[in-house]
Amino acid sequence: MRTELAGKAVLVTGGASGIGLACAEAFRAEGARVGVIDRQDGLGVVRADVTDEPALAAAVDTVARRFGGLDAVVGCAGISGPVGTPMSATTAADVARVLAVNVTGQFLLVKHALPWLADGGAVVLLGSDSAFTAAPGMVPYCASKGAVVAMTRALAVEVPGIRVNCVCPSVVDTPMARADLGAVLDDPAFPVQAAGDVARQVLFLASPASRPVNGQALLADFGMSARSAFPA
Repeated sequence: MRTELAGKAVLVTGGASGIGLACAEAFRAEGARVGVIDRQDGLGVVRADVTDEPALAAAVDTVARRFGGLDAVVGCAGISGPVGTPMSATTAADVARVLAVNVTGQFLLVKHALPWLADGGAVVLLGSDSAFTAAPGMVPYCASKGAVVAMTRALAVEVPGIRVNCVCPSVVDTPMARADLGAVLDDPAFPVQAAGDVARQVLFLASPASRPVNGQALLADFGMSARSAFPA
């Protein structure tokens, strides 16, 4: 498949590690010009926290001015929050922090990138299969990813001329996932994606190849959510 991304200007948040880094590398491999916003240092990184609106707005402007505009924006900055923590031990501050990064951070990214996006441009946000299925001890994270899916649909009808979609992968082998899940990721019975798998999904949604696709959540979970509870 030809992505037609060569020469395109792409902004990736959370692009210094994990899925964001894989996305940045994949876009570069297609010949795109890539700018990265992250709290960590890295190749071509403009440092900013997505929860700090003035800093994020300035970082978006820095990248967009460098390229003379933007063709695609990819929001990969995110946190898992408390994992395996029962609701009784989850604080309001825990919930607020997860929502601030995973939801408000995505909103602010699109808000400040929008003036720079070319007509026909694309936004791809990072959701999760946790928007559709749940595990105990992950209420803040599941709520945040459900909000990303709803926001994706809302933005798709709010913003004329710009396509907005999100990817919703199951567990991905990243530093964040390993910190949360540890050796479980190495169990061959436990289906795990590589960050590069998600990056290829993002490339498709950011490219002209997906021109009719708008307001959609691409759920990639090895078919786990399709399984019936009916005993077979």
